Amino acid sequence: MFFHKFRAKIPFFFILVLFPVLLPVFTFSNSSPFVSWSFPFQALFLACFAFILVIANPELNENHKSEKIGFIRKLIFAVCAFIVLNVTAFIMQKIGSLFSQTQNIEIIMPAGYREWTFCLLNFLFSSFYEEAVYRFFIPEALLYFTRNCKDKRMVEIDCEIFGMILFALGHIYLGILSVIYAAIAYLVLRFCFRKTKSLIPGTAAHFFYNVLQFVVSPF
Repeated sequence: MFFHKFRAKIPFFFILVLFPVLLPVFTFSNSSPFVSWSFPFQALFLACFAFILVIANPELNENHKSEKIGFIRKLIFAVCAFIVLNVTAFIMQKIGSLFSQTQNIEIIMPAGYREWTFCLLNFLFSSFYEEAVYRFFIPEALLYFTRNCKDKRMVEIDCEIFGMILFALGHIYLGILSVIYAAIAYLVLRFCFRKTKSLIPGTAAHFFYNVLQFVVSPF
């Protein structure tokens, strides 16, 4: 319904996501977002943008409504994704330390209840935004655009690779290991979405991963 109103569907798709999705690709600054804590208006704006993308495109959800997924299954996938993300991050950190490629990130821990609340809201909004845009909208929209192609399996793989590359390149300013890790994280969280047919497990795993890595050993 939403995309059917536009003849140039693919150009519209890229225009729609160009700024909020590709902006990190051109961010080469080593400045850290963890040096001050105020209400995360930017993260909230992006989360609202992502929410609109989800609810405004009901046809993209059609492939994920055929089976009702229970809470326990969602919880299991969320926990498994959380574990895999942290184990992979630990391995990548060790590899980075061997080659002296660990990223030094300036961090100021939140002080008091107010700043911790803003910190957690920042992680929550950012996690939902990334899951909704990268794990849902981009790959599902690409699959929707190419649904009439003959070689559906190869096209599906290409769509997933494109989404993975976009997400990975969004971390290029943190170094090559972060790009590799982001690609792996994309595969884990996208798999979680496809198996649970919901953004909630991936968002939860992503959020708690960010919190744990921030508190223990930011990557």
